[in-house]
Amino acid sequence: MSNNQAQSYAKDVPGKDRLKMAATAMAANAKLHTKKKSEPLVADERVDEKLAEEIISLWPATPKAAAETMVKFYGQPNEATVNRLTWYNNGPWKRTVVFKEEIPHDFPEPHVDCLEQTIDYHVPADKVGLIGELEGSLVVDRTKGEVSVHCDNEGANTLSMNMMHEVVTGKRTPQEARDFIKNEIVEYMMDRSAPYCESFQFELPQGSQWDPDKTVVQDKMLEEAVGKVKKTLGIKS
Repeated sequence: MSNNQAQSYAKDVPGKDRLKMAATAMAANAKLHTKKKSEPLVADERVDEKLAEEIISLWPATPKAAAETMVKFYGQPNEATVNRLTWYNNGPWKRTVVFKEEIPHDFPEPHVDCLEQTIDYHVPADKVGLIGELEGSLVVDRTKGEVSVHCDNEGANTLSMNMMHEVVTGKRTPQEARDFIKNEIVEYMMDRSAPYCESFQFELPQGSQWDPDKTVVQDKMLEEAVGKVKKTLGIKS
């Protein structure tokens, strides 16, 4: 990789474009705070079956199998690239992505992560670290109000989400949750009763779970500069 490719382009963005982005983003922020929700994700369009099959035919065995399973239960994906297939609002999930890329993961047993699934869920700031202790495949996006998890199958993802909730609510410690996972996943893989793998054991939150944090920048000159740009663009504050 050349030195230019390794550098961010941020320093080359003209000052007027920086202020324009700030003005439009602030206006959008105000609208979202009023509406309390984002624009709905488009989930009614489907990728052509032959195209999806052609894409995954070139994938490694595990992500290919994961993709085929998702298609079997949720139909054709809503989006497709050579590196991923994406479903929106499929079953209980806000988003499901199968990646061509495989990531090695040894907990609770050796496998590769390639199936990522997401729910709307607010994790308080003081609980985020506990989720990291639980397992590395759980990813908290506090601003978006999302929790994602990746593994190689939906049963394992569901189990991890259930344990995430129980850690956040104080029902289990991270270590207790890890101990539960190592036993429950065996039951699931052996086709025995494993309710924590088979369904959510808590009621999924409805609607956006954003955590927009709080405003800390209070610079009068910046406010005036952004205000002028808003006026020029015809943006109402």
